[in-house]
Amino acid sequence: MEKKKQASGIQKAWRQLSIQNQIFLSMFLITLLGVGVLMNIVYKASVDAIEQNYRASYQSTLKNSSRVLDMNLKNIVDVGRSFLNDKSFQQILENGNKYGGSKFSSGDRTKLRKVANEMASQQVWVNYIVFTDLYGHVYQLNNINQGTYDFYMYYADKDILKEDWVKAANEAKGREVFFKDSILAVGSKAGFCYAKYMINPSDGEGMGYMVVGLSQKLLGKSFVMGNEGFNSSNFMVLDEDGELIYFVGNEERKTAIMEAFSNPEKNSLYLFSSVTNYTTGWSIVNVVEKNELSEESKGIRLISFLVAGCVLVVGFIMARIISRTISQPLKQLENTIAQVGEGERHITEEFDYSEVGRIGQKFKEMVNTNLELSEHLMAVKLNEREAELLLLQSQINPHFLYNTLDSLYFVAIMHGDDQMAEMVEALSDNFKLALNNGNKYIKVADSVKWMQGYMKLQNMRYNNRFELFVDISREILQRETITFIFQPFIENAMYHGLEPKIGKGKISLRGWQEQNDMIFTIKDDGVGIDDMSRLENGYGVRNVIERIKLNYGEKYGVTFESSPGKGTKVTIVVPVK
Repeated sequence: MEKKKQASGIQKAWRQLSIQNQIFLSMFLITLLGVGVLMNIVYKASVDAIEQNYRASYQSTLKNSSRVLDMNLKNIVDVGRSFLNDKSFQQILENGNKYGGSKFSSGDRTKLRKVANEMASQQVWVNYIVFTDLYGHVYQLNNINQGTYDFYMYYADKDILKEDWVKAANEAKGREVFFKDSILAVGSKAGFCYAKYMINPSDGEGMGYMVVGLSQKLLGKSFVMGNEGFNSSNFMVLDEDGELIYFVGNEERKTAIMEAFSNPEKNSLYLFSSVTNYTTGWSIVNVVEKNELSEESKGIRLISFLVAGCVLVVGFIMARIISRTISQPLKQLENTIAQVGEGERHITEEFDYSEVGRIGQKFKEMVNTNLELSEHLMAVKLNEREAELLLLQSQINPHFLYNTLDSLYFVAIMHGDDQMAEMVEALSDNFKLALNNGNKYIKVADSVKWMQGYMKLQNMRYNNRFELFVDISREILQRETITFIFQPFIENAMYHGLEPKIGKGKISLRGWQEQNDMIFTIKDDGVGIDDMSRLENGYGVRNVIERIKLNYGEKYGVTFESSPGKGTKVTIVVPVK
């Protein structure tokens, strides 16, 4: 017989107390716990309210700072845009096809200097201006007399149009693109800048590019300081990637602040408030130390402790009174429980009609029927065990299915039924690949192999109506994707695209790698569809889309292209694994 687990010292001491003291201590401990939880909630709510007030206060300050920055930048941007309507400026950029080299002609440089001086003389924040036409000729006006010689020497044999910022400016289609520092390969590195693809407003054709370097002091002058009064307040500007552009405040803590901003889940020291600037897309951020905010909650904390002390005193008195009231009727119930503990099975004790008496009566009924309940419980457990065994017997071992299919294959070979043997072999291989040993991911090569087997089975069914073309880049064949990534789309292509079509149909699967992504396309020449929602609402398709989002993130997924009579194209994008 299993020995009873020995009670701890606390349990022994508790059991030795009288019922009255047990009730008293229980009520007092519950009161203590409730007061503690309530204090914690009140304190947390007060801290949250202080933090919300901070955010609301600084949100207004940051929005004003963002508006000031927008106005300062708008003046500079508007001057740059005004160049586009200058006929002589347009002619200079369009004449670049008449001569080689990397510089504009001396006469054009003189004209460009005049144009650039219009901006540099009006805007004190402009450090330099660079013009380049679509033929690679460059001109720089440097307002701070730094790096001009290096600039021309570098671009004497380098094509400025091959630099990365040119691509970004092209993609912006005439909109100014801001960068956190100088984007030029040589020359002045101070401050930040913007690049612009210049488009002729008269014909909409591109003329060249303009790069304007700006002083970081422009950012500092844009900050509007409020009256919040936090000593630990710091301001900073960050680009879309979270890279620091400008910082004003405690320089010694700049590294720690940036680390806390980049890893919010590990941040316990700082509180951030930010807005996004309309012109640049950058974030203007304010940060204060949480410890400084918590100073304001000390008064609330002191009041909470005083209230909690009063509640505990009242709770102590009430617990003592109530425990005495309840303890007397409980004595009878305690004695009855003690009898049951000694082995008594049938209780003959009579209880009154009080609440405690009704509890005793229920306890009496429970004990008297305990044997019957125990027997019933045993029968239920036996039935459950029998059901579990039946369920285990009904489960199918995949290896048994493999062996059975292999046996069918050999029987078909022995009887000379090659078509049946081929179908059984294809089904067996397809089944093994589909199960994939229970793995969540599968190699691209195995997915293609499974799809080819699937198509083979379908062609046996449809008398070779479908043709499959596979063109997968060798570099991704051994990469892994989620299982069944192609099957719903191949099945849709056959049943909804090709089956209604007269004659044979073609399905092509192509795959290649672009940077860190794998791109697959599944295209058919079927009847097409005009309602894309029908493609996306299918269970299998929706399942693949949701699994891609779940495994790889929201930036990956599936897109559809289709039109009646021209077939359907599905594009799947997943990361390289």
